[in-house]
Amino acid sequence: MTSTSQLSQSDLFKKRSELLSRDARVVLSYDRAKAIGLAFGITLNDTLNLTQNFWDIHTDPIIVRDGAATTLVTIQYNLVAGTLAKYAATTRPDLVSLVEDILRWDVIGQFCLTELGRGLDIFRMKTSATLLPTGEFDLHTPSPSDAKFMPPTIPVNGLPCVAVVFAQLYVDGECRGPRPFLVNLNDGYDMCNGVTSMLLPPRGGSSPVNHALTSFHHVRLPPSALLGDLTKSNTIHRDFMSSIWRVMVGSLALSSLAIPYLQVGSFVAARYFQRRHVTSLQGNPLPIISYRTQQLPLLHAIAQAFVLKALHKWAIEQFMDKNLDVRVRHGIAACCKAVMVQHAQVANYVLSERLGAQGLFEYNQLSNFYSEMRGVSIAEGDILALSMRLVADTLSQAYELPFSTHPDGPLAMHEISLFDEATETVFSSSDFTQAFMQYVQPRCQLMVESMGHRMAYDAAVDQGVPQCLIDLYLINAIKTDAAWYVEHGVFTRKAIVHMEDAALSAALPRLEELLTAMEVEPYVSSPIISDERWEEFSKTLPVYSSPPAQVPAARL
Repeated sequence: MTSTSQLSQSDLFKKRSELLSRDARVVLSYDRAKAIGLAFGITLNDTLNLTQNFWDIHTDPIIVRDGAATTLVTIQYNLVAGTLAKYAATTRPDLVSLVEDILRWDVIGQFCLTELGRGLDIFRMKTSATLLPTGEFDLHTPSPSDAKFMPPTIPVNGLPCVAVVFAQLYVDGECRGPRPFLVNLNDGYDMCNGVTSMLLPPRGGSSPVNHALTSFHHVRLPPSALLGDLTKSNTIHRDFMSSIWRVMVGSLALSSLAIPYLQVGSFVAARYFQRRHVTSLQGNPLPIISYRTQQLPLLHAIAQAFVLKALHKWAIEQFMDKNLDVRVRHGIAACCKAVMVQHAQVANYVLSERLGAQGLFEYNQLSNFYSEMRGVSIAEGDILALSMRLVADTLSQAYELPFSTHPDGPLAMHEISLFDEATETVFSSSDFTQAFMQYVQPRCQLMVESMGHRMAYDAAVDQGVPQCLIDLYLINAIKTDAAWYVEHGVFTRKAIVHMEDAALSAALPRLEELLTAMEVEPYVSSPIISDERWEEFSKTLPVYSSPPAQVPAARL
């Protein structure tokens, strides 16, 4: 057993969080986040240089056991420690001890970027940091709509909390653009002077994280709070994007959660489909996995888990290649996020639906997976916004993403055709921007998904993923825009159906082999995978019954 598989069997993770109060769940999630982080032993070098250990923590199945813990882990190690590590390793060696405290979870870190009233227009944030004659800064939230939105900044667990807070820097009345500042938020019990945190209600369907609105009322910051320098820049926007570089790292890292979600979700579904029986026409018990209605979504999810694992490996290699234009690396991350979230969400929904009423309950994990992945789709770069930027850059030939290693394949043909159509649309118009917004923008996510499908297929073929799984992945990608393939005479509707049936028939006999290869059983908390698990689970439920009948007293 690995260290995390042993951890998943510990009392900390065996505790049924869905039976606890909100406050108790939040504390449990912080404890779990710390345990996960310490199990990987993430170091300053890991988070600074994005070592394999850093990437592995996001694909280990332990990460799906608690969505709130996952959120805390990625904020702590990527956004906060990652941002501070860059300065600690260069101009601010005094920050090394703080980074190490964060990595040990002796200090909680938060990342305050997004504002309630700004959304994606964060470059125009209103939070201000004004340089004072003393060299200090005055950090201020001008209005309620300028509060930092989402980071869980309220005191918890008695641990001090610091944050990387982004604010517009003002020097002698001049705005010098958004800059990061290191700010103390609370001591684990009380908020610091001038800092206010308003606890938001829980997100629906996901583990509670204590999301909050955080505002600052003329908070005095020491000169050392500024991460960077006061110098006026001629490239303010580029500098800002560089300062939030860890957001794009998070875009790739967080989207890779789709892999363990697909693995665990398909394992739960497979075991339930094998365990659940109906009566056949002959009057005999028949497991519901005998039906194509169960087999198709199950094997598609398993195929996607294997193919996305190959895509993830390739994407990390590209993302870490410093010889590539940083915009290309961002584009690859955007493509990965689009397809990983797409596949995970379809699987989470369809498989939970195939579980019947059991699919509605949080204790069976899949409905919770769906809600957690909704958060991933927005966090560290909204997929639609990333797609619009990538397509606009591609059409304007600002840069090129890596070409297909299998250019004659149907997915590569589909991708090229979509971009050719879009190119013709915008360049045949007298107004590029209007044509883009009117005709191309609504199709941007589909276009980026087509790039991601092609990248995933290429990676799977090049890395030797079993052919039956590649075939299943291919047919699923084709079905996302079957009209194009029929319209261009590549396949008929009937041919697509028969291709899917052939791929499924080849993969189905290998089901047990594939489930074993995913190595996720120790991480499954769902009680519906076996009769023994269900019996054990049922003993934890509150019981309400009628009082024992009173036996009449015997007559003397």
